[in-house]
Amino acid sequence: MASTLHSRIESAIRTAKQWESDKTLLAEIRASIPFKELVPELVCETEAQLRFYLNNTADGEAKEASGEDDGVNYKTSCFKDDDADWEGDDLLLKRLTLYFKLEVMTWCNQPPCSNPNCKGNEDGKQMENKGMRGPETEEEKTGGAGRVEVYTCKLCKTETTFPRFNSPRTLFKSRRGRCGEFANLFGTYCRALGFDTRYILDFTDHVWTEVWSVRQQRWLHADSCEGLIDRPNMYEQGWGKKLNYAIGATHDHCADVTKRYTRKLYSDEFQARRREFAPDENTSDRVFLQMSGALRQMNSIGKGRLEELEKRGKAEENFFGMVQSSGVWDVEYREGRISGSLAWKAARYELGDSKANVAGEEKKDNEQEDTQTFFIESFYPSSRHNDLTIVVQPPMLSSVPSAAPKAHPECITVSGVQCAVVLTNGISIVVIDEASGCILQSKAFSQWSSAGSFLGSVPDGRIVAICCIREDKRDGSKTDSSIDDLTSSNLRRLGGFNIDAATASTDSFFLFVGQLNYHPKWSTNLETSDSQQSIKVSLRLNISVPPNARLRSENNTVPAIVSTRLPESIMPLKTQLGASAFQKRVAFNAYMEKGSENTSVIGYTTRPETPIYLIDNNSFPFRRADGHENDTSWVAHHFLPDPLVPDDDEVTEEAQTSSNSSTIFPKFDIPIADDYFAGLLGNQLLVKNAASTPTLIDSTTALANTRLIALYFSAQWCGPCRGFTPLLIEFYNVLKEVAPSHGLEIVFVSSDQDEGQFQQYYGKMPFLALPFSNRASAQQIKSVFGVRGIPSLVVIDSLSGRIVISPDDSRNAVHQACQRGEEAIEVLFQSWLDKVPAESKSMLDILALSCLEAEAGTEEAENTATADTKAEGYLVRKKEPFEKMKPPSTVDSAARVKAIFSELVAKGMEPNAAAAEAIKQATVEQQNPSVSTELKEGALQGTSEKCAVEMGSNTIEAMAENICQLNAGDKTKIGNLLSTAKKYVANVQKDPSNPRFRNFRLSNKVFDTITSTPGSIELLMKLGFVVFHSDIDFVASIPLSVDLNLMGDVFDNLLKTYNS
Repeated sequence: MASTLHSRIESAIRTAKQWESDKTLLAEIRASIPFKELVPELVCETEAQLRFYLNNTADGEAKEASGEDDGVNYKTSCFKDDDADWEGDDLLLKRLTLYFKLEVMTWCNQPPCSNPNCKGNEDGKQMENKGMRGPETEEEKTGGAGRVEVYTCKLCKTETTFPRFNSPRTLFKSRRGRCGEFANLFGTYCRALGFDTRYILDFTDHVWTEVWSVRQQRWLHADSCEGLIDRPNMYEQGWGKKLNYAIGATHDHCADVTKRYTRKLYSDEFQARRREFAPDENTSDRVFLQMSGALRQMNSIGKGRLEELEKRGKAEENFFGMVQSSGVWDVEYREGRISGSLAWKAARYELGDSKANVAGEEKKDNEQEDTQTFFIESFYPSSRHNDLTIVVQPPMLSSVPSAAPKAHPECITVSGVQCAVVLTNGISIVVIDEASGCILQSKAFSQWSSAGSFLGSVPDGRIVAICCIREDKRDGSKTDSSIDDLTSSNLRRLGGFNIDAATASTDSFFLFVGQLNYHPKWSTNLETSDSQQSIKVSLRLNISVPPNARLRSENNTVPAIVSTRLPESIMPLKTQLGASAFQKRVAFNAYMEKGSENTSVIGYTTRPETPIYLIDNNSFPFRRADGHENDTSWVAHHFLPDPLVPDDDEVTEEAQTSSNSSTIFPKFDIPIADDYFAGLLGNQLLVKNAASTPTLIDSTTALANTRLIALYFSAQWCGPCRGFTPLLIEFYNVLKEVAPSHGLEIVFVSSDQDEGQFQQYYGKMPFLALPFSNRASAQQIKSVFGVRGIPSLVVIDSLSGRIVISPDDSRNAVHQACQRGEEAIEVLFQSWLDKVPAESKSMLDILALSCLEAEAGTEEAENTATADTKAEGYLVRKKEPFEKMKPPSTVDSAARVKAIFSELVAKGMEPNAAAAEAIKQATVEQQNPSVSTELKEGALQGTSEKCAVEMGSNTIEAMAENICQLNAGDKTKIGNLLSTAKKYVANVQKDPSNPRFRNFRLSNKVFDTITSTPGSIELLMKLGFVVFHSDIDFVASIPLSVDLNLMGDVFDNLLKTYNS
């Protein structure tokens, strides 16, 4: 029986080995792929920069770099809305998979008639299958056709053959077939590019590929027949396949990957299907282990590759164990098979859910919200001195298509930090601290009313930079852009702000820099349709004593780019890799105390077993480290003014064991929705007493002071439930220790078949429970929350009764948190609290504040305020109480109208128009006494100018020279790092299909000669490398889409300069 499994694995290995053998074919395939047309956002700008450098160094004449490529026929049919979710080589894989389906291979249900004169020659529908034979012709034999299908044309009676070629070279020529041919040639395509690829053989007659994602550190499913990637649930959940085995094979390893493609592995039915090939799971595991061992020995796999495969295997097994215990798919996927004729798909039972085929998947409303912002807004530029420079300019537009809307942070630059959030049609606003020059907030709004409301909340004195983009005004039309009086009054807080120009102009761009509640001489507006115009403001801050800045820690956060690592002289690399968080903080502080070496450094980022990476102005904006909100491995520490840093934000020796030791236990009672939960759950619930005996108590008492209520739908007869319940018990017990009050309460809602099953199952649980006798309520609760299967975990806000997180997400999050430990469980609970409705948060904030005020009218009580409250006072304007506002008298109003009228007439306005405007302004002032058009100049001195957009100094030559300057003019330093980088490029040039030479950790012993040189990482990125974070380290990569010859030529030119 196991021999069948063995032979199937051998067959898959033989196919995968072919991908490695013909280097000439790999080169031909690589040359045929239209990278620029497929992934222009990855290729065009980089190539433009490299060619710009070569052109300028070749003839000495400066030529402008441009990412535009006139006449390029972009493969827009391969561009999809969800491309924005993918980056770098992963995006290339996504586009390549669809391009392969659409333009490389042709699906063949039956071949067209070989008679060129036959009228039915186009689609082959007139062909009748007459059976199968072995290979006979030379082409069939050399093409590796194990079998040849024979057809006869019903119209002309001509015999036509369809050889099922297995040779990648022959397939590259014929380019037609079914899933076997598709997967075989597509795997060869992936290997030609340099993807680490494995062939997946499904024993129920389908094949596809998996590709290793360095960025995500996981295998990505890729089905070229369907043109889709990362849809592992497609076969079982979508097509309705009854899977048994899916095996992955490459030239150096094989693996049982069935668990990726099913959530039913341990069901009796699934196990019965697997026993047709191996008597039990242990036997199956031994077969794969033995064959992998033989492959590695036969191919003389190096130590590094062995360690990498071992690491991947362990991570994969951990993931498989987690998802199998859940028993459900994370995301619904009901689409039937795309490839093949309807009859062919029906015969294979791969049509999928017929209802879904008719109705389609329910789409979520993804309308763009009115406000957008960065993940983390506040950022303190490194140039912390009296000079502050602000530049506002239109976006640098490009015709090159992009997976995601092109970000344009360059629209607003503060002391060298590009910090604008930009909407295609919208208003970008950056708020800057007038005392320190720190970027406090960066937001984008689609409406002036929202922008005005935000500005109305910002404290007086703050510097404000605005870039308004009006793409809908390109035709010169003037749309209705009237604004209400409240918005007008909020905008009038900005002295010199031209409301009409901002809201009603026909120009495409409106730019502004000014100060709230002041009208300084340097305040300036610019309305233009010229994308090359900008405004520049240079200010002298009033810093007699530099503001106190402290390091703020941002969990699960990484910078956009790192600058370098902490120098060897402060802490050796080997020590950094093993240092604790506290030891790293001490080392960083020692580095900063040296002063002269670190003027550009604004913080650092690190995680366990990685170096201390320094961050500078180029590191903004920060981003979430990965898709898991609960992962605290990567932490970014950056300087901010003291009010923006929580008082307890310190890395200490005591804090190393728990980053969440600051959990507090509020003393107020939570006003839970008693009536709602009594109506939902009934008047009584079961609770375990001290002796673990179930006892009925009042529902209100059972749920008292609970912050979140989770309804757990489960049953003893359900295998996945039995797997998930122990994890949920662990999760619950940890939270009961951390938050015995204001925490989480779980109510078990049984789907057991009788009272005995319920008692036996509930006996193991510490939760509350709905009495089994209350079956009617159980069914009603399921109906209310749309529970269709178990196990299901519905997490509800106790104040509003609203669902906080979807059942699928909550259950999977609990799995992940329990695997990572107690700290991750605490973080997950906090992330759920962050998702409760805003009104619930506001109510609890009011209760907490009232509690604090009642406890202490002393300074000690004020010091116990939360960090958010502390920061809010720094970011949010304090408004005078309503009763303290004195409305102007009617005499004052008349005098004010007269004064405004005189000013407007003096400026040249026609008297009737001036009178109307004066009345309007005076009315606004009367309704909003805190706003006055008579704003003082203020103490902040500076100059402003309207000028052409500066092209910047971030050319390859400028960056190289900057590294020289950082190293006292020593050219050998940059020569050494360029030589090291060129060796990596040369290795890839020799063997572009080998993934071994493409990616390297920044802490790699060899690559560290580059990492440890300040400025080098930014230069390498300009030269075509990409740098990104993973869950193990920051990684430098030579992209699969880069022009290696062009990159090599640039390195050669640079080395002539710096090695001479």
